[in-house]
Amino acid sequence: MGLFDTATGYQHKAELRESKDEILVGELIRGLSALGWNPYRLIADSDRQAVGFKVPADPVISAYSLTVDRKSGSGMITQKLGSRTVLGFVAEIHNKVVDPDDLATMWRTDMANLFKLPVAGEVRINHQLNRVVARTHHLVDIDSYVDGTNVNLGALVEWTQTQFLALREQLLPLKKG
Repeated sequence: MGLFDTATGYQHKAELRESKDEILVGELIRGLSALGWNPYRLIADSDRQAVGFKVPADPVISAYSLTVDRKSGSGMITQKLGSRTVLGFVAEIHNKVVDPDDLATMWRTDMANLFKLPVAGEVRINHQLNRVVARTHHLVDIDSYVDGTNVNLGALVEWTQTQFLALREQLLPLKKG
């Protein structure tokens, strides 16, 4: 029975970790919706959830996206990560008019991106003619926000909004009328 109990215990822990991801996403949707952010896209897979938000009162940002990417499974990576997961933040703007100077800006941004990895808070900006996207990723310990079924919603939403606003500040100079 010892081997069976060990296998069952590991499976239960994996399910609990995945449930915490789902709790985290649900609470973020609830918290950001209370701030007036409208969720418009929801993608849920077994190891990854993504939510898109529109902020009607924001004249700069077209959309924000949040990805919760759990490295799940039975491998060594999952065991080492424990309750940590990767949160990806994306902000995008759409410019209606593209002028030739934008090509020079795109080139400079692409050169700057050669040595950037959008992890640990470093922001990477990608130009695509009339669309500009800023993204970053953070490795977050879910247990610092989700304890069983209790969620520290205030701190979680505040931290998430801070990450999105940091991306907004990076994109603000690139927004055209």
